[in-house]
Amino acid sequence: MALPRIALHWFHFTMQVAALLSSVVAASDTITLATFDGLDDASTHSWRQQNDPVMGGASSGTFSVADGVGIMNGTVANIPRLGVPGFIKVSTSDSKGFPDVSSCQGLVLNVKSTSTPAQYQGYRVDFGNDASGCGKFFARGFKADFTAPEGEFGEVQVPFNQFTKCWDDGSGDAIQTCADKPEFCPTTERLQSLQTVSVWAEGKAADVRLEMKSIGAFGCSTLQSSSSSLVTFDGAEQTTFTFKELNDPVMGGKSSGSWALGANFGILDGEVVDVPSLSAPGFIKAAADGKFPDISAFIDGSLVLSVRTSTPEYAGYRVTFVSGALSAEFACAGGGSLPLSRGCFKNKFSVPAGDEFVEVKIPFNTFSDKWSSATGEQTTTCADDSSVCPTASKLSKIQRVEFWGEGASGKLHLEVQSVSAESGSGERMVLV
Repeated sequence: MALPRIALHWFHFTMQVAALLSSVVAASDTITLATFDGLDDASTHSWRQQNDPVMGGASSGTFSVADGVGIMNGTVANIPRLGVPGFIKVSTSDSKGFPDVSSCQGLVLNVKSTSTPAQYQGYRVDFGNDASGCGKFFARGFKADFTAPEGEFGEVQVPFNQFTKCWDDGSGDAIQTCADKPEFCPTTERLQSLQTVSVWAEGKAADVRLEMKSIGAFGCSTLQSSSSSLVTFDGAEQTTFTFKELNDPVMGGKSSGSWALGANFGILDGEVVDVPSLSAPGFIKAAADGKFPDISAFIDGSLVLSVRTSTPEYAGYRVTFVSGALSAEFACAGGGSLPLSRGCFKNKFSVPAGDEFVEVKIPFNTFSDKWSSATGEQTTTCADDSSVCPTASKLSKIQRVEFWGEGASGKLHLEVQSVSAESGSGERMVLV
């Protein structure tokens, strides 16, 4: 918009800015769980369609994807031997992992429906594999009803306090609601790991067609600030983890170190010496396991360490993060050189001299999960082979973070104030 036009139409301009800011705020508190356009690896899942199998159920359905839309199409019919409607549904599991939605208010579905007769009242959504709260054998997870808009796509919000794990496995109807008994409400632990997501047409006989553009979570406070933490040492519940120090155990390694906490920072201190039987430097490191914040949105950026050192000459500082490993400990011992040891992404860094904490930025596209377990040096770089690079999906589910002194002999003293992720545009999220 040109400057003269702003001067002539200031009122309209300010109203447009207000609308824009409102849309930005609305977008910032949403976490995407599933899409169907194939553009985002982290939110593209494999879906499985299921028909009602109980006592000769006659419901039938299909699931397909076309033009970026997931389509559940079919007929919910009466089960002949019971005389009540069955169900069709589509489900996906967390093989890629779902983001933590424990800070959110509920699920949001961008959907539209076509049904006969209209309007269909049997749509439901559920997540998790938790056992029924009411002793129903086939009722697993937390389920809630929703009404899909007819004819045009629209967003449907389903608050988490409308979900319950006490529902009838014959009709799908809630027996006891979350409002009735809090023990039937979704737990923080489950919202941190949804396990599965399913969309149902159930309990009402009809021909149905539900089209889905996306499934997400709304009202998520962790995305309202670009400086939310990933790892810190200030006691914040979501970003404080317990680090443990480990010395080189290989073939009589003599390196020794310690991990301690200072005033809102962690301290790795010790000395890396040659392993006698190998005549090569060993390592010391500090590691923490836990459920770290989802940083998949920062894949185009860098890992940012806020650090300082009294030994800037030490040449063996390294950092690793683990995702997708069967065992984080084994992955960070094997470095991808052993079977089932992929998923520990490592890179080296240096710290300039000085008394103040400084930021060290390490681009995610310079990490690799193939490196020498003897020296810590990358054996295959991300630039040479994309299969060793971190992906957005990997950054959504980090299992472990480690700080190392490795591959270089000498005394070291490293103080870590925080670990963050920064996007290419400068937005920031703190990990540790």
